[in-house]
Amino acid sequence: MLARFIFVIPLAIALAIAASAAADGGDEVVLYDGGPHHTGVYDTQPVRELTGVKWKFDTVGDVTSPPLVYDGIVYFGDWEDHFYAVDVETGNERWRHKGVKAAAGPPTIYKGVAYWGGHSGIFYALDAKTGEELWTYQTGGGVCFPPLIQDDIAYFTSHDSCYYAVDINSGELVRKLEAETGSCSSPSVFEDVVLISDWNGVVHAYEKALAGERWRFAAQQKIYHAPAIMDGVGYVGSYDHNVYAIDLRSGKQLWKFDTGEKVGLEPAVRDGVVYAVTRQSHLYALDAKTGDVIWDFDRDGKVYSKPALAGDVLYFGSGDHYLYALDPKTGKEMWKFEAQDMVCNPSVYDGLVFFGSGPAVYCLE
Repeated sequence: MLARFIFVIPLAIALAIAASAAADGGDEVVLYDGGPHHTGVYDTQPVRELTGVKWKFDTVGDVTSPPLVYDGIVYFGDWEDHFYAVDVETGNERWRHKGVKAAAGPPTIYKGVAYWGGHSGIFYALDAKTGEELWTYQTGGGVCFPPLIQDDIAYFTSHDSCYYAVDINSGELVRKLEAETGSCSSPSVFEDVVLISDWNGVVHAYEKALAGERWRFAAQQKIYHAPAIMDGVGYVGSYDHNVYAIDLRSGKQLWKFDTGEKVGLEPAVRDGVVYAVTRQSHLYALDAKTGDVIWDFDRDGKVYSKPALAGDVLYFGSGDHYLYALDPKTGKEMWKFEAQDMVCNPSVYDGLVFFGSGPAVYCLE
C-alpha cells in the first residue's frame, strides 16, 4: 500500500539541486554528508598528516552525528538534551539549545537559519548565530535526521510513521504522508524526485512536494538513510547484509553485494567507487558498476560511522576507538588517532577533521 495523503496546502514548487557540506555563509543550502546526494564527499582541504588535537569539546550526552560547519561555527547534537554551536577555531561554546531530548543529526542551514529535529518530535527553525527559536513544528514522533531543503520546502521524516514537507518561511505544513512504518532518513534528491528510506527496507521515490510516489525498491530488511547518489545510481545498505545499486530513473536493482553483516549506513561514493561500512567495523571499496570488491579494511567493534572523503584521503571511524585516514585507492592506512570511545561520522572542513566520540567532539588538524 502506498503512503496515504493526510493534509495538503497547494503550493507550486520545482526542485533544484543545491547544497554543500560546509560553507562560509550566503544563500547556499548547507547539508551534512556531502550535500543532497549524500555522497560523503567534502570539497575542502584534507588532513593528510596528523598534527594533533586542535580542540576537544565535552558534551552532556554521546555525539554520533557528523558535525556541520557553517560561517565559522560547528553544529552538532547529543543524545541527552542539547543542540550545540561551537567556534570552529577555538572550540568555545557559542550557544546551546536545551529541551530536544536527543539529537541524532546535525542541522541543515539555509540563509542563516538552522533547521533541526530532536526526539521530542519537534522540528525547529533556529537562528544559526544565536540559537533563538524562530518557529517550531510538532510531529508525533522523534525527528532523527536533518531535512532536505529544496525551494523553501523542508522534507523530513519522523518516528510517527509520517513524512513531512514544511514551508520554511512560515513553518506551515505543505504535505504530510502517512507511511507504513517509521523512518530514520534524511532525504536525498535526484533530478525531480525525493528519495526516502524506511524501516521496512523500502526506498521510496516521491514526486516534488511529496505529490505522489513514482517507484519503490524493496530490500529484505531495514534501511537507514536515503541513497547515496552517483551518476544516476543510488547506493544503499540494508540490515539484510547487502549493499544495493539502484537505477534511480526506474527503481530497478543493478547489483547487490553481500557483506555478511548488517549495513546500517549509506555508503560514500566518488570516482566510480562505493565505500560501504558494516556494523562491525568492516569497510569495503566496491566497483560502482559491478559491485566487485576493490579492497577491504577490517577492524573490531560496533561502528556508527559513514566514511568521509576529502581530497586524496578517506576518513573512517571505528568501534575500536580509532579514527583512520586511508588512501581511498588502496585502502592503505595513512594515519590513525585514538579517541575515548567509538568514533562516529567524521566530517572535514578546511584542513580540519571533526567527529564525535562518547560525550565529546574532537577537532583534529
